[in-house]
Amino acid sequence: MSGLLAIAPVNETVTVQGVKIHVYGVSLEGAADLLNRFPELRALFTGRDVPVADLAAKAPAAVAAIIAAGIGYPGDEEQEHAARRLPLEAQLDLLAPILKLTLPNGVSAFAEKLKALMGSVTVTDGSAASAPATNSRKRPRR
Repeated sequence: MSGLLAIAPVNETVTVQGVKIHVYGVSLEGAADLLNRFPELRALFTGRDVPVADLAAKAPAAVAAIIAAGIGYPGDEEQEHAARRLPLEAQLDLLAPILKLTLPNGVSAFAEKLKALMGSVTVTDGSAASAPATNSRKRPRR
């Protein structure tokens, strides 16, 4: 029987601009950081419509944050800043395998699992738990 060390961390090596980089699936820590900082992503995962203008405005920061989390540095401002400066093709070279490793069965399968999990969670007063809507807190700058 194998333990978690046999599968964690699952990674892929990507060559970007001649440099080999290990990318990983975004962990719960990274996902929680992303969903807290980017309510537009949270809205998409819960099936709500998000105006294209809102997505476009947040996309550069969100992509940089996803890349930082996917290389093992969730929430790291220096890594995110470096990711924002990469050319678009390099960002896509990193983003594609990060998303594949994070959600190997796709966004829909993930959303269904999350929905089922949230439906089975109860709080101490017996009521069902639910994810907060869009009230995100500002992250303190380091």
